[in-house]
Amino acid sequence: MAALVSPTPADRSRAADVLEMAIAEHWPQARIAEIDAVPGDASSRKYLRATLQADQPDDDLKLPDSLIVMLMEDAAIAMSSEELGVFGDGGPDELPFLNVARYLAKHTDALPAVYASATDSSALVLEDVGDVPLWDAARGAGGDRVGENLFAMALDTIAEIQARATDDASGCYAFSQAFDERLFGWEFEHFLEYGVADDTAAELTACRAELSAAAAALGALPRVFCHRDYHAWNIHVENGSRVRIIDFQDALLGPHVYDVASLLTDRSTPEFVDSRMEARLLAGYREALAKHADSSPYDGSDGATDLERDYALCALQRALKVIGRFNYLADVKGKTGYTRFLPSEIDTARRMIARLPNMPATASTLTDNVKGG
Repeated sequence: MAALVSPTPADRSRAADVLEMAIAEHWPQARIAEIDAVPGDASSRKYLRATLQADQPDDDLKLPDSLIVMLMEDAAIAMSSEELGVFGDGGPDELPFLNVARYLAKHTDALPAVYASATDSSALVLEDVGDVPLWDAARGAGGDRVGENLFAMALDTIAEIQARATDDASGCYAFSQAFDERLFGWEFEHFLEYGVADDTAAELTACRAELSAAAAALGALPRVFCHRDYHAWNIHVENGSRVRIIDFQDALLGPHVYDVASLLTDRSTPEFVDSRMEARLLAGYREALAKHADSSPYDGSDGATDLERDYALCALQRALKVIGRFNYLADVKGKTGYTRFLPSEIDTARRMIARLPNMPATASTLTDNVKGG
């Protein structure tokens, strides 16, 4: 967990302004009691936790135990969304977090409620879903079976969202961009630009051709609503049993198993989710899709898609993207904190490519020419 850093006076002032908006609308008899720091990740967002108290004793006034204030310095568009240019030169018309939250709230109760937004959308007041990410909850649950059940709950939640979130006329930004062949290819190229140690290696031409074919195969898969960063640090477990989802602002359309691969292979997750648990969870996801959706590409009928193959391809693609991204952050942005996860991501990429045929040059690159291995 990141160290706590006391809020600056400017941050406290911004938080107080948007909290007053939330209080006026939802709890007019209350006032701010405290504003404290919350551990955060390496992003352009800061998080503060606020508590309220009533001006006068009132048994009928139901105040939340606490609230979260999210402070933003920019619209936080995913880098690849910028490359696709879906929002034009001026960027999105509204904060993607608010746009996607408004849409998803119609289809799931797993998101934190939004109580107020600053007029310039630079600060939000959110429901407090706690400080226990799925990763911590699963490892501290008192046994692998309990932790596995928490991962299964997260898979059931995303399967339900995939089945329900299908209204492409909603105005939700997720429906204006997709993991198509172009985007998959761009992310593969990001790996080749920043993730290889020797960019003159002989096998890179063949590797690029293999990844181009992989991008075409991925782009041809059926698409559903995709969180895009659905991993065990962006899913919180509330009261030990309720899954809550954060950091959904970069959602788009993508393959069914992209979020599944993200959840089961991201960062250090394979330290907990071994191959046998992975197989059980994939089987559970297949069952969840059948439960929530009228039809599924993985229902076992004639012409059904191979879930394990698609999963391995998505997991490989995502691992390569992350390898490129973490090296980019270190080499270009000077943010080296994520390089500690590179060995795990490289191991995941090697495991997944071993399950896929016809990619020998990429396998060789991952063995002999990857940065951080």
